[in-house]
Amino acid sequence: MAMASSQFFCDHQLHPSCNSIRRTTLPSFRPHGSSSFRPKPQFQRTPFLRVRASAGRKQVEIVYNPDERINNLADEVDKNAGLSRLTLFSPCKINVFLRITGKRADGFHDLASLFHVISLGDIIKFSLSPSKTKDRLSTNVPGVPLDESNLIIKALNLYRKKTGTDNYFWVHLDKKVPTGAGLGGGSSNAATALWAANQFSGCLATEKELQQWSSEIGSDIPFFFSNGAAFCTGREVRTRSLLWLAQVVEDISLPIPLDIPMVLVKPPQACSTAEVYKHLRLDQTSKVDPITLLEKISKNRISQDVCINDLEPPAFEVLPSLKRLKQRIIAASRGQYDAVFMSGSGSTIVGIGSPDPPQFIYDDDEYQDVFLSEASFITRAANQWYTQPASTGACYNSPNQSME
Repeated sequence: MAMASSQFFCDHQLHPSCNSIRRTTLPSFRPHGSSSFRPKPQFQRTPFLRVRASAGRKQVEIVYNPDERINNLADEVDKNAGLSRLTLFSPCKINVFLRITGKRADGFHDLASLFHVISLGDIIKFSLSPSKTKDRLSTNVPGVPLDESNLIIKALNLYRKKTGTDNYFWVHLDKKVPTGAGLGGGSSNAATALWAANQFSGCLATEKELQQWSSEIGSDIPFFFSNGAAFCTGREVRTRSLLWLAQVVEDISLPIPLDIPMVLVKPPQACSTAEVYKHLRLDQTSKVDPITLLEKISKNRISQDVCINDLEPPAFEVLPSLKRLKQRIIAASRGQYDAVFMSGSGSTIVGIGSPDPPQFIYDDDEYQDVFLSEASFITRAANQWYTQPASTGACYNSPNQSME
């Protein structure tokens, strides 16, 4: 009997990398929260092996594609892979109203304010650092402190202190929100950093704990752990070099349509919060109960009579041109805005009801360096971070406008 003969013909040689996984990107992992991640890992395409075998008169063709095996292995790896990169939106806020309700016996002022998150914000990219000793912060604008005085670094240090974790980060801050604007951009950055650090550590802390801890490094930070709209009460706290508000944050649900447009106008000059409080006089403040303002907004939405900011008169003393800017916007709007008011301690003027600034902002040389941005109200869902709107419409009237 003739012995059967066999021949093997290989169309391609098996790729030398078939026994090891080669990623073109890092593992993807989606924690709780809205964020953007690197795309799902892709692997270098491996040529499959085609083998023809002949035994007597029968021919058998065997096709072996190692991609399937590699992808199956990668799926198993991804199940255990930790978070390595995370990009989050860090939105700012406006104060729809801000009331100074009195002065305490200890000399501090009591405050009550309706805070609301808006669609203007920064983008912060976090990457795990191989270092176990130091965070590294970079940004797209000059003048932003990159050391431990930055609230982002303070937040990361605070999280490690509270949880005992040893994660350090490379952080890049893509800055859009100007400072000295009364928009809480730095506070939002700190809250976002706390949220990110918690994601990298497998959510060791609850949102409530993050909110409570955050008050140790800044007064407005706890607000950003609300649903995006909150009634905040508390008192101002002063030290030799710092003034902030010790807050109680109460989530609220108001019938304010999230698609109401607004425009933000901020001159190059900033308002010092400490200087604004030095010029505050209680006889100049409103006497309207903050709860009444909330009720009016719930019933009639936002209007000029509810957008009261008791820090406007002292801020206008510190920066008289800011008062003139507000007056000109109101005079030129001709009903274009439902309300025009200052946010926080300044120096941003907000126009609710239209995304467009008055024409004089473009025509008058005095305002060639102002910061301009359209925005809208946003909130966040439970157990998720804020999501960047599809289009924020932010614009800058001058490339020289500081966004420190």
